[in-house]
Amino acid sequence: MIDSTSSIEAFLSAAAAKQPTPGGGAVSALAGALAAAMGEMVLNYSVAKKDLLQHSESNTAALNELTQARRVLLELLVEDQVAFQTFTDGKKSGSDVKPLVEQCIRVPEAIGITALAILQVANRVVGTSNKWLLSDLAVCGELAMATVRCAVHNVRVNLPEVVDVTRRNSLADECDRLQDRALEEIKKLIPASLRIQTGQ
Repeated sequence: MIDSTSSIEAFLSAAAAKQPTPGGGAVSALAGALAAAMGEMVLNYSVAKKDLLQHSESNTAALNELTQARRVLLELLVEDQVAFQTFTDGKKSGSDVKPLVEQCIRVPEAIGITALAILQVANRVVGTSNKWLLSDLAVCGELAMATVRCAVHNVRVNLPEVVDVTRRNSLADECDRLQDRALEEIKKLIPASLRIQTGQ
């Protein structure tokens, strides 16, 4: 099982191997955790900066949110591997996989929601952060956007297994809404970070 104590090389080797886990869900969670880490770095360089002291309280709150998001995503990285392995084992044994499918959907859905929250935090602090690190905040945003997109793919791949048509359609609609909201955030973040960096 790959978790937060694994080396980068171990994670990459396991992801590249001919084995079901870690797969797309775990990789998405790691991308989201990296997004959070980049945002944390920007804020760590901002909270005590003299010309930004008036924003210290809000920047510290945002920093704590990103730290929590990173922790959640690392937990989801493990949960995704467990969910998929349990589903695979259940299918092989002929067990009822309906509840297992729900777990395979819930985890990437949570990954996507957490990544959206990272994007929202980044937008909140783009004007109160160290302007010399706004390219890193943009990296935070781009990674979070990619995480949302990947999470949506990981939800959608499981939808054919959902027998209830109403439930399946509802999940598909939720995917669309999640991705649309993330797109709104990234479309605000990148121009704002570039504008502040260049002083335009």
